[in-house]
Amino acid sequence: MTTLAPTRSDVVLRRMEAYAPERSVTVEEIAAGLGLNRYQTRLFRRIRGLDRLRIDPDLGLFDLVCPPAQALLSTVEERDRIRYLIFAHTAQDLTPTTLVAADTLRERLGLTDAEAFAVTQHACASGLLAVEIAGELLRADGDPSALALVLTGEQPFTRAIQVLWNTSIIGEASSACLIGLGGAGTRVLSYASRTVGEFFDGYQLAGEALHRFGSTYHTHLAEVIREALDDAALDLDDITMVIPHNVNISSWITICATLGLDRDRVFLDNVGEYSHCSCADPFLNLATLAGRGALVAGGRYLVTAVGLGATYSAMVVEC
Repeated sequence: MTTLAPTRSDVVLRRMEAYAPERSVTVEEIAAGLGLNRYQTRLFRRIRGLDRLRIDPDLGLFDLVCPPAQALLSTVEERDRIRYLIFAHTAQDLTPTTLVAADTLRERLGLTDAEAFAVTQHACASGLLAVEIAGELLRADGDPSALALVLTGEQPFTRAIQVLWNTSIIGEASSACLIGLGGAGTRVLSYASRTVGEFFDGYQLAGEALHRFGSTYHTHLAEVIREALDDAALDLDDITMVIPHNVNISSWITICATLGLDRDRVFLDNVGEYSHCSCADPFLNLATLAGRGALVAGGRYLVTAVGLGATYSAMVVEC
């Protein structure tokens, strides 16, 4: 198991945008195409708390990823200050081998001077890892005005990737996050991440290993949450709200019981609306709350993500 050092509070999420396709389908409407039987479909709705998800087969990958970035960039006057473009995604291969996704995004967005690369090592927790990496790169850059752009968004292209062990169904969404050192925005107070290597098989987990992953999921995440809180010198009572990954509601009921946390303090509205959207979940949830005017100035929020493989991550931010 490995733990990364906490992020200092100079890293600021200056602006965030999120996007999801307009086409929305119910769990029942997509069930047949995914080979789900009636029992599995009812399980996803009644136990897991999934209702709808966004999927548009007519959209290409870059049509999904670019809209929030374009909306965000329309507010940035000096785009040459963006030194790094980091594309965080879960599936390692999203494009043919002849096409480098991060490079294509850089070109489409007109950020020709930015260094572009992808981060996939933490699977669905790679978005939070990308924020951590962006902070480290900006500190090393030497220019206090330098910026980084973190993008998420991908499309599940096989059933094995879209349906997770009667646990969740993957939908489509994307996000863009502009990161700088200091200034106005949402400040990163801490970051903790733990990789439990015995679950390295990811999507291929089966048998006893899959059972252990399920039975220890909440305890590993709870430990990382406590570590992030300790690094920020905060207690759970100091947290305004938990911003989760949208894997399902039943898992969060168990995590809340493990932490002694009231379920009402976890933002779960988007689980039923979007389902699990890989790396985009934390940013989609933050953007949703910001759009509602529900983020409290000075509030502290605990952001979480879990990636198969298996990586458990938590980040404390202050608005």
